[in-house]
Amino acid sequence: MKSKPENGYNSYEEKQTLGYRSFVKRLKRSLRVYCENSGLHGFRYIVTSKTCLDRIVWFTICMSSIAFCVILMLRLWAQFSNNPTMTIIDTSNPIKDLQFPGITICNNNKVYKPHADVIAQKLLTNGFDANMSNRLFFSLMKLIRPDKIEIDNATALSALDTLGYTVEKLMLEVKSSFYSVRQIPATDSRKRETVRFFLSLQLMQPCSLLLVRCAWLGQIHDCNKIFKTVKSNEGFCCGFNYHFGPPRNYEKQYLQSTNVTEKHVQSHDTSEPLPGVGHILDVPGTGRDIGLSIALNIDGKNYKSSVRQFVGATVLTHDPIDYPDVGAQPSTLLPGHVMSVTLAGTRFESSDAIRNIPLGKRMCLFDGEKYGERKYSYQTCISKCIHQTSYGYCGCLPFFYPDDHPNVRTCYLTDVDCILARRRNLSRIKLSHINDCNCLPQCNDQSYEVISESIQLGDIEFDSEITHGLNAKTTTFLYVYFRDGTYLDYRKDTIMGWDGLLASFGGIFGLCLGGSVISFIEFIYYLLNELLAVRKKRLETKSHRLPPASKLFVSVATSKVSTKKRGFHASNEQLCRQSRTNPISPNSHGFRVFLD
Repeated sequence: MKSKPENGYNSYEEKQTLGYRSFVKRLKRSLRVYCENSGLHGFRYIVTSKTCLDRIVWFTICMSSIAFCVILMLRLWAQFSNNPTMTIIDTSNPIKDLQFPGITICNNNKVYKPHADVIAQKLLTNGFDANMSNRLFFSLMKLIRPDKIEIDNATALSALDTLGYTVEKLMLEVKSSFYSVRQIPATDSRKRETVRFFLSLQLMQPCSLLLVRCAWLGQIHDCNKIFKTVKSNEGFCCGFNYHFGPPRNYEKQYLQSTNVTEKHVQSHDTSEPLPGVGHILDVPGTGRDIGLSIALNIDGKNYKSSVRQFVGATVLTHDPIDYPDVGAQPSTLLPGHVMSVTLAGTRFESSDAIRNIPLGKRMCLFDGEKYGERKYSYQTCISKCIHQTSYGYCGCLPFFYPDDHPNVRTCYLTDVDCILARRRNLSRIKLSHINDCNCLPQCNDQSYEVISESIQLGDIEFDSEITHGLNAKTTTFLYVYFRDGTYLDYRKDTIMGWDGLLASFGGIFGLCLGGSVISFIEFIYYLLNELLAVRKKRLETKSHRLPPASKLFVSVATSKVSTKKRGFHASNEQLCRQSRTNPISPNSHGFRVFLD
C-alpha cells in the first residue's frame, strides 16, 4: 500500500499548482479591493456592476482609455526625442552686445613690382633671363588660384633653390615699417644691408604700403599696430580684429629664420590700448563715425601678377575667430573710390541645457568639445576639409592653409597640375565637400549681412581727418559700420525639461483616466499591503508547522485497568518516543477518564 507524503501533497507539481491558485485568488481579491476604492474613473463599475454585460462594457472602456493614454504618451516621447530643441527669435538686442566682425584686406596683386625686380636681378646673376623671371612671377599667383602655369617644373624648382627660400617665405608679405634700418648702427653695414634686402625681397605689397591711414571710432591709429599679417583664402593679407587661432607674428618668425635679431624690430607701444589686438571689439552704436575707417593705396602701377583681371582689393568680412574663407562676405575695392560697408548682425546662442542632449540630436558643437580645439569654428573646419581633399591627394597643403603643417610639405608650382586634375575628378563624381567633412555647426555663433556701396571720388572740396592731404585719384577709402541699432538673436533651448515632460505625461494621464499622483500612490499602497500580508501569512504558517503526532508520541496501555460497581477506570498515556523505555518517567503525559 502506497503511503501518503508527510506534507499532504502528492507531488511537487501539485504543490506548485496549489500555490499558483492561491496567488491568483489573492490577486483577484486585491484587484477587486483596489477597483472599488481607486480614484481612477470607471474602474469601480467593473466590479460593482450587477450584470456581466455591464462589467464587460466597463472593462472594455477602461482598457481602451489605458491604450489611448499609452499611445499619446509614446507620441509625446517620440516628438521630444526626435526634436528635443526649439528656437526663440529675439529682435530687440542692442548692437553693443554683438561683436564687431573681423576685417581682412587683400590686394589682388600678389607680386609687388619693386620687390620682384630685386628678385629678378638675383635670378639674372644665376643664369635666369628676364623672360624666365617674368614667367615665374606670372605663375606664382596660380598657387592661390590653381591654373595652367607659364613655366616648366624644372625651372620653377631651380628658381626656388636659387633663392633659397620656402614657398611661405617667398609669398609672405611683411609690414616694412616694423624694420627700421635707422635703428641699426651705421658701422654695422652688413646688418643694414641684410635688412634692406629682406625689406625688398617680399613679393607681396606690405601692409604698411597698402594701408595709409586708419581710424577706429573716429580716433586715428597707426595702421601697422592695429593691422597684422594674416592668412586667408586670398593668401597673405592684412587683418583687423582677427583672432583666429593662437597669435602669430609672421614678421618675427621671418626675421628669426634670417638671423636678424629682434632688437632691430620696432616694438609696439604696449602702454597705448590698441583696438582689435588684445581682445575682440564691439561698438557702442551705429553710423559711419562709429566703426572702422581706412585709407588705402592699392598702387596699380606696381602690379606684377594679379589673381583677378582688374586693379583692386578684396575686403573679407567674417567672424573674428573664423579663418577668412567659407562664410566670409567679400567686397571689392577700386582705386579712387569710396566704399561704405554696412553691417547687420545675427547671433545664434544655445543654453547650457543643450549640452545634456546627445550630439546626434542637437547637431552642434560647443567650444572645447572637439579634441585639440579651444575655439571651434564650423567655417574653419569646412575650409580645412576642402584643402585636405583638394590638395592632400597631391601630398601637400597650400601655403595659406589655416594651421601650420610642419609634417606636410607646402604646395609649389610643380603641384599645380596635380591639384587641377584632382579638382576635375572631384567635379566629375560630384563629391560634396560639406557632406563628407563631418563638420557640425557651432552651438554659439554669429554671422553678418553685408551691403556694400562704392562711389567714385569726385574732384570737390572736401576735407576730414581720414582724407586730409591724400590724393583722391589714387586713394581708396573704406568705411565699415553697423546700420541697425539692434541685431537678430536666435536662442536654442530644450523644447521642455524633465519637469515639463512629467507635467505633460500627467495631463495625458488625467485626461484619459482621471488619475493623478495620488492614483499611483494608491496602487503602490495596495500592492505593498498585499505583499506584506502574504509575507506575514507565510511566516505564521512556517512558525506553526509541526510534524505529525505519530512521529512525536507513542501510545501505550497502562499495566492496570480496574472497574468498580457502577463505573470503570481507564488509563491511556502518550509518551515521547525518546522515553518509551521509561513509561513512568516524569515527562510522560496521559489522561484518565472516570465514568460513573
